[in-house]
Amino acid sequence: MQIMRSSFIVLAVLLVAAPALAKRDRFVDKDEYKKRERALNCAITDYGDMMEGDGIDWVWVSPSARVGTPGPIEIKPIKNVSDVTDTELASKVEADFKAAFERIGKSVGKGGQTVSACIYWVERADMGRAFVPFAGGHLAQAGVGIELTVTDATGATIAKIRQDAREGMQPSDAAAKVVDLIANYVRAH
Repeated sequence: MQIMRSSFIVLAVLLVAAPALAKRDRFVDKDEYKKRERALNCAITDYGDMMEGDGIDWVWVSPSARVGTPGPIEIKPIKNVSDVTDTELASKVEADFKAAFERIGKSVGKGGQTVSACIYWVERADMGRAFVPFAGGHLAQAGVGIELTVTDATGATIAKIRQDAREGMQPSDAAAKVVDLIANYVRAH
């Protein structure tokens, strides 16, 4: 009986401590941040608290906030600070964010949360990469990276997200995938 009770206590401690033991990576410890492989500081100015997220690359959400609650959300004009000139991409991303946030139960308008976002990385599709062993099909696709902050009605930052993805042949295909990943994360948090 004593062995069973001790085993139960050890199991209970492990179940409580398991999330703390599963250390998530911090963005500031990664080469993308250290080597400045891609643009930084376009929407987010402090990356110190950003960690790997639940299905998202890098994220921080205020513990006291619920980002996904229904209500108004204002989408500020999107900036493109990448090395690729694409005159239509930023407006496409802005329209995608509006549609995605409406899909998850928010209404586009003022008086609630505000999203400030930018496109920090764009890579056009390159079929020359299709023959790279093991990763060619993925690397040949277009890629886009977007970072954003979400502020509440008082102007306090309640979330920071940095996400990139590769999808399709056009940067707008990849951007739509990134927008969906972000909106789905916001809905769940």
